[in-house]
Amino acid sequence: MYPSVLRHSACNWRKVPQLKKWLQIAINLSGLRRRSSPPLMDFRLSLLIEFAGCDAPELFKRKLAEMLQKVPLLESLSITIRGTSRDVFDVQPLGQFLPPSLKKLKSQHTDARLFVLWLDAVRKIPLFNLRNLSLVLDLISDDLLITVVHSLPHLVELDLEDKPFTLSSVTEAGYSSILYSCRNLKKFEVLTSPLLSDSVIDNMTGVARSVVELRLSSCSLLTSEALEHLSSFRKLEVLDTSGCERIGDQAPFYISKVTTLTRLNLAKARITDVGLALLGAGDLPILQLCVKKCEKVTDKGIKSLFHADRKISKTLSVLDVGYIPKITDATIFTIATAAKALTDLSLWFCNGVTDAAVQMLMDRPNRNSSQLQMLDLCSCRGLSAEAIMLPLPQHAFHRLRWLGIGHTDIVAKRGIFTAI
Repeated sequence: MYPSVLRHSACNWRKVPQLKKWLQIAINLSGLRRRSSPPLMDFRLSLLIEFAGCDAPELFKRKLAEMLQKVPLLESLSITIRGTSRDVFDVQPLGQFLPPSLKKLKSQHTDARLFVLWLDAVRKIPLFNLRNLSLVLDLISDDLLITVVHSLPHLVELDLEDKPFTLSSVTEAGYSSILYSCRNLKKFEVLTSPLLSDSVIDNMTGVARSVVELRLSSCSLLTSEALEHLSSFRKLEVLDTSGCERIGDQAPFYISKVTTLTRLNLAKARITDVGLALLGAGDLPILQLCVKKCEKVTDKGIKSLFHADRKISKTLSVLDVGYIPKITDATIFTIATAAKALTDLSLWFCNGVTDAAVQMLMDRPNRNSSQLQMLDLCSCRGLSAEAIMLPLPQHAFHRLRWLGIGHTDIVAKRGIFTAI
């Protein structure tokens, strides 16, 4: 088996014998490709290069270019420069050496101006078919996004991170260029964009048939109306609107129409029990649900999700109801009796949760407590030091791997940890 991952902590070519050895293997592989039978053509190679303390960047670029020329079947390339924010990797020299077989490229700390020049170079590579691109840039703008989609028409996943700024320079024009050009887009993720509005999501009609993952976090202009046509996303499995504080009760109604949805994050939304009831009525097979910091939700809303033995009772494995002041033991009772597949439960800052709730989790019917792998009770001030008493019931917390009790009185009972 040929090595597929390379890591080293220095950028001096004379100090990296592993890199020389790998290059020799790459040369041998190239020779095998020319001499071998057709089945070897299906061999796929991924290369991860990680460097820190680059004291000879030009030498590194030259040797990297030599390496790439020896790996004609390369499909995935990841380059990480660890160090300060000034350690910027110039992708431009790679343009003439990237093999047409490359499908995935990931790099960090890339200068936007140099990146545009690189795009001009790769556009000229015959049969270049890059599908996944992930970069950390110094500044992302509309012009840059438009250049990306015109240069890389086969993209299905684009991950651009703007450091040290936010996406403050990207407007509807930039986002629309992606949505109009990348018709096979599977994942669309935007984090902290002050200019992303409902109209951008309305323009996603053309890619709705292919999108599997939609993440729109901390976008201050986004409202519930952005999700009005969500039912047209026939393959959507993941929806994340965390931090979008203008999302209200109408959003869960639109979401309830997406029958393929399995992961939903509504953290900090302005939803109430009414919204959760609308979501529950959709009877979705949700595996992971986060309503953290949805401060208007109460026990009644959580109960409505599990009403009448809905699908979520059998599918939900991860639930986060942290930072909700009106959550009490009643919610824990609902979870303990209805959520049959639950493995992860987060109750951060739920001060209405008492010792009785923990006891209910340990005494769950049908020994369901043995499925819990993660229980986060951090900062639940309603818990006493006796919340978890020894000896534990026979099947209580049998599979527990992580227990959060920070800022609670349970910390004083350190002897319980070994027993659990």
